Amino acid sequence: MTTLPTIMTDPPGRRSGNLALVLNPDGAVLMVEPAHKPGRFILPGGSAEPNEPPNEAAARHVLTETGLVLDLWQIVAVDYVSAGEIPEGLNLVFWGGQLSEFKASKMVAPPVEESGVLRAVWVSLSDLASVTTIEQRARVIDALRSMERGAGVPLLLRGLPAGA
Repeated sequence: MTTLPTIMTDPPGRRSGNLALVLNPDGAVLMVEPAHKPGRFILPGGSAEPNEPPNEAAARHVLTETGLVLDLWQIVAVDYVSAGEIPEGLNLVFWGGQLSEFKASKMVAPPVEESGVLRAVWVSLSDLASVTTIEQRARVIDALRSMERGAGVPLLLRGLPAGA
């Protein structure tokens, strides 16, 4: 009888952040201001629940935080974050697309009690430096570069593509 290594039966805890990179027709980036960090803007998204696929977690958070319904399946960046202010983990950045004027206008910030965000805004690339941390800005810029190069990868769920 073969026994599984301890790492397989008792793996270390690791956070999974599931974020969305979304642009409006002018190329501005969708950002949210979390209630627990006023004045700091981040990509919409958050942690997955147990057994929740990462793309569904990202889409759920985007809906809760902005009112937008997105089909997320292409990963444009993977960002390892060491333990510090938040637990160690991986942030998967999903491409949410460049929205039409009509769809971008449908963005609303639900009540902070439900969403955990004070507001959702479109931030121009030239304004990123004034409203984000260096790490958040680098995550956005590198994810955009990945999209420009066509370097995104599809998310697989048990070997099958998650989206179109």
